[in-house]
Amino acid sequence: MRFDFPLAFCLLAFLPLILGWGRSKMGARKLHFESAVALDKLTPSTRMTLRGPLLGSLRALSFTLLVVALARPQTGTSFTEIANSGRDIILALDVSASMQAMDFFVDDTRVNRLTALKQVVKEFIDERPGDRIGLVVFGEEAFTQCPLTIDHDVLKQFVDALETGMAGNGTAIGNALAVSLKRIRNLDSDSKVIVLVTDGKNNSGSVTPGEAALAAKDLNIVVHTIGIGSSDAAPFPVKGPFGITTYQNQPMEYDSETLEQIAKTTGGQSFNARDLEGLKAVYKQIDQLEEREEEAFQFIEYEEHFAPFLIAGTLGYLLLLLLSSTFFLVIPEEVR
Repeated sequence: MRFDFPLAFCLLAFLPLILGWGRSKMGARKLHFESAVALDKLTPSTRMTLRGPLLGSLRALSFTLLVVALARPQTGTSFTEIANSGRDIILALDVSASMQAMDFFVDDTRVNRLTALKQVVKEFIDERPGDRIGLVVFGEEAFTQCPLTIDHDVLKQFVDALETGMAGNGTAIGNALAVSLKRIRNLDSDSKVIVLVTDGKNNSGSVTPGEAALAAKDLNIVVHTIGIGSSDAAPFPVKGPFGITTYQNQPMEYDSETLEQIAKTTGGQSFNARDLEGLKAVYKQIDQLEEREEEAFQFIEYEEHFAPFLIAGTLGYLLLLLLSSTFFLVIPEEVR
C-alpha cells in the first residue's frame, strides 16, 4: 500500500490541540446552586466517568481516519510489457521419406530423424517468445503447414502432427524456399529469417535451390540451413513376415554443397547435425544469431482506498456529536 498525499499525516500533529479543545468544550461545567451536601463528597456516576475517555477516543479516532482518507491510501498492481524486435521466422522442414532413417536416439531410444527434429524444433519455439514463427513442410511438394503466428502453442501442435511422406517422397528444396519467401516477403518486420532443414538433395520441384537463394538475397531475407546426417548409409526400419522390425542400411543423398551455397548467398550460416545433441546445438547457435532486442516497460495501476476511511471517520464524528448531545449531555454552564 502507498499514500498519494503523505503530507496529510502532518495534520496529526494537531491532535493534542483537538483533544484539549474537546475537553474544554465538553468537560464538566461550573454550577451555581445551593446544596446542603458538599460537592467534593459526591460520587461521580459511571456515565460521567466514561464521558471524557470515550468521547476523547472517539474524537481522536474520527480525526485520524479523516486524515488517512485525505492521504489517499492506494494499492497498486504492476505488470510488464515487453516490446520485441518483431522478428519473423519461417521453419522449412523436410518431411520426405528419407526422414524415416532411424539413426537418432532420444533418452536411449532409437527414433527416426523427424521425431528428433520435432522435439528440437519445439524447444527452439519455446526459446523465442514474442517472435512470429511459421511452418513450411516439403517433400516432393512444398506447402504452408502453419502461417506466421505468435500463438506458439498452436504452432507446436502443427509440429506434433508432422509425418514422414505427408508431402511426398522426393525433396524439393527450391520449392520449399519459394513457398517460404512467399509467406514472409511482404511482411513489415525488422528481421526476416528462414531456417531450412533437410537430410537429402534437391530432386523435385520447378524451382532450383540457387534460384530461390538469389530471390531471398534480393528480398534481404536470410536463410540458415541445417543438414541432418551425412552421405553415409543410414538404418531404415523393415518389417519381416512375422511382424518383427529389423533395420537395413540404405544409402543417403546428402548435398552439403547446396546447403552451404544457399546460406552463403543469403548471408546466413550452414550447419550439420548427425545426432540429437548436435541438432540441439545447431538450433542454439541459430537462436544466438537471431537475438531479440527487447525493452521492458513497467506499468502500475493504482486502486483508491480512501472511501472506507472517509466514511468511517465521518460516521465516527457524527456519533461523537450524537453522544455529546444525548447520553453524555452536560448541564448548562450556569443555572441560577
